[in-house]
Amino acid sequence: MSLDQELLHPPGEWIQAALAGIGAATIVTDALGRVRFMNSVAEFMTGWSQGETRGQPLAVVFRIENETTRLSVTDPVADVLVAGTAIALSDHTVLIARNGTELRIDHGAAPVRDAAGSVVGAVVIFCDVSERQRLVQGVEDARAFAEGIVQTVREPLVVLDAGLRVRTANRSFYRTFRVTPSETEGEFFFELGNRQWDIPRLRELLEQILPRDSHFDDFAVEYEFEGLGFRSMVLNARCLPAAGRRPALILLAIEDATERRRAAEALTLSETRYRRLFETAQDGILLVAPDTRRIFDANPFLTDLLGASRTDLVGKELWEIGLFRDIESNKGAFRTLQEKGYIRYDDLPLRTHDDRSIEVEFVSNVYNVGDTRVIQCNIRDVTDRKLAEDALRAAHAGLELRVMERTAELAQSNATLKEEIARREVAESEQRALQQQLTTVQEDERRRIARELHDQMGQHLTALGLGLKVVKDATPDPSPERDRLQRLQSMTDTIGREVHHLALELRPTALDDFGLQAALANYAEGWSERSGIEVDFHGPGPDDERLPPPVETALYRVIQEALTNILKHAAARRVSVVLQRSPGQISAVVEDDGRGFDADSVAEHRLGILGMRERVALVGGTLTVESGSRPGTTVIARIPLQASDRRRPQ
Repeated sequence: MSLDQELLHPPGEWIQAALAGIGAATIVTDALGRVRFMNSVAEFMTGWSQGETRGQPLAVVFRIENETTRLSVTDPVADVLVAGTAIALSDHTVLIARNGTELRIDHGAAPVRDAAGSVVGAVVIFCDVSERQRLVQGVEDARAFAEGIVQTVREPLVVLDAGLRVRTANRSFYRTFRVTPSETEGEFFFELGNRQWDIPRLRELLEQILPRDSHFDDFAVEYEFEGLGFRSMVLNARCLPAAGRRPALILLAIEDATERRRAAEALTLSETRYRRLFETAQDGILLVAPDTRRIFDANPFLTDLLGASRTDLVGKELWEIGLFRDIESNKGAFRTLQEKGYIRYDDLPLRTHDDRSIEVEFVSNVYNVGDTRVIQCNIRDVTDRKLAEDALRAAHAGLELRVMERTAELAQSNATLKEEIARREVAESEQRALQQQLTTVQEDERRRIARELHDQMGQHLTALGLGLKVVKDATPDPSPERDRLQRLQSMTDTIGREVHHLALELRPTALDDFGLQAALANYAEGWSERSGIEVDFHGPGPDDERLPPPVETALYRVIQEALTNILKHAAARRVSVVLQRSPGQISAVVEDDGRGFDADSVAEHRLGILGMRERVALVGGTLTVESGSRPGTTVIARIPLQASDRRRPQ
């Protein structure tokens, strides 16, 4: 039988023996992709026997999926039969056995040809690579794990090759030195930055690591790094042995020890300062171990105070140097100290080594020095202070006697002074009453004169004006006599207006008849017309309750005087008069935009301001004058009101 005929029929014993002896799983199919032969390895991996699969399509036996997508993979025999060429082994393929077991495989297929070169079948070879893939995945996981550790290490790490060029670095290196991978990787380590690493001894140590499989620790580099300032760096280097095709490398760790160094220097400085303070303190200081209650250190001031050397004190308990009467009192003090962490004795008797008796102030507290608890005792000689306190108490007793005597003298003087004050208060009250009475009399006299001017003088001037008019009308026109009569008539009208104005100045009838607000409104309007200065008047509004006459008169006269002063001195263009009333107070504010003056130095010497203050004071009020370098002056009169001060209009 020819080889071609043999391929169209079941393989002979020699072919089966050859395929069965192959260590890889093998399946042979015919030209239609049906299984003709499986070796024992294929039977084991697929879970199918050759007898069960003969003549079955390959896809029934050889079920494969993509490991990642879990999609079915194209039947390799179908591709081989169509293309007529072999298909190389591929990975990432999962074989699903008959019982559902999954195996990672590599597989490939090739055509089987007859003597004429025609494809008469195909052979599929596959092998279990699950263990190999697990090993590969383990290596990948280990590499990723190591890479994660390197990248998350806070210290800068850099990997150098045998030529001391940067192979790679972690994120901390790039972040710390403010460089990028493109600026660093592949560069000669000693040329990085400003060549801060170009140190002969460092170069020598790094060059020895790979040839000698050596390492070094704690190589210090101090440098003024650009953008970072002065830094103290500590370098440690190790050899990374070659692995696979990767050559041996150098792992260099760079620790920024600047803060640690500064902290150490600060600690040393602090300890030095503490020791100097301890040795130069002007109080005696003892350091005691809490567990043994024995002294382990004493400062020079205390040894001088006690007249003993440091050797005499160290190793003893406090009672042994005379601070406590006996062992029990010493133990009691320590129990209190352990419970409260603090004890204090203001006057503790102490006998020195040279047999002097002194009194000391004893203060002790407990604190931690690292993990160790320490008791510190501060001892101060208060003998002089006690003597001074005794002298002070004696002086205080004498002073108390003097104070009692002086107090009696002062009490007698005080009684005399009170009598004098009472007499003066009565006199001042009588003076205020007299002044108020005088003011009332003046206002009454003003009212009488104003009415006489308004009634009698006004009537006479009116009659004179009418008579002149009659005479003028009877005089020929034109004539010199008529002109003289016209001038006399005009003069009479002017005198009448002046008399009317004088009567208003003396005592406006509106103040008595209609109240303060109406009187001020009329006065402000007339004053504005006469002076040509704009006046803005604001009152509290209609009110059916009147103020007491003395209060209304005082406020009217204050505002009248203020407007008179503005006309005389201020050269103002605008004046504001505001009358404000509240349940407990009435106030008047006069403000102008004219020239200011030094209110502190001038106000006390101007009769007008003094008169206004006196008027307001008579009714229990106050007057404030605000003026200065800025334009304008403000006069504020405030008068308190009682509930009985409100009255109905009459």
